[in-house]
Amino acid sequence: MITLAIDIGNTRTKAAVFNQNELMVEEYIYHPDDLHLFIQTQQPKHAVMCAVGDGADLLAQVILNHQIPLLRVTYKTEFPFVVQYKTPQTLGMDRISGIAAAQFLFPHKNCLVIDAGTCITYDFLSKDHLYSGGSISPGLQMRLRAMHEFTIKLPYPELIWPDNFEGQSTNDALLSGVCFGVADEINGKIERYTQRYGTLQVLLCGGNTAMLAKHIKNNIFAVPSLVLVGLNQILLFHVNKG
Repeated sequence: MITLAIDIGNTRTKAAVFNQNELMVEEYIYHPDDLHLFIQTQQPKHAVMCAVGDGADLLAQVILNHQIPLLRVTYKTEFPFVVQYKTPQTLGMDRISGIAAAQFLFPHKNCLVIDAGTCITYDFLSKDHLYSGGSISPGLQMRLRAMHEFTIKLPYPELIWPDNFEGQSTNDALLSGVCFGVADEINGKIERYTQRYGTLQVLLCGGNTAMLAKHIKNNIFAVPSLVLVGLNQILLFHVNKG
């Protein structure tokens, strides 16, 4: 069965086509016409979407115009795990989709999903399939931009990983504070979860995956398309349930 998954994020929209569990092709969507052509080329039979950014209604209409059944994932959607979040109506469905992917990839392990995008989110799924929530912090670009916009003189450097954690210029000091600060945060967060839950599988996704992966001490499983994989699993769960 060919399925279409769409992840509308804060900064970009990604679409992927799956054949059952196998990701076949992935593209960025910049305009509804892009999605129209993608659907024409790939001919999916079912579609699933989650959105934390804008544009969901326009893209949903494109899918429906092709007469493809669409599952729009919301907090009211049934998931193959128990959600213990106290305010599910405020929970980003990209976070839930990452958890669905973790459950599919590592069904018998405690999993910590780290999504390093506009924001950095941490979400935990127990080996008993209980989602207990997590945390949200500013992403790399957001930290650099905040220091630039909330001060008078600090610059806004291009995001590149510094060679030295001791910055010898203001640009390098900003990059060191942000980049090594985020790496230390991630490593500290993993240690905190390990102390509470024992052995766990760490999964890393999001736009800054490649930049951060080499600076994380623990054994991680980097999956840049984790949210799309999880969306597909949520869709298959509903289709197979009938």
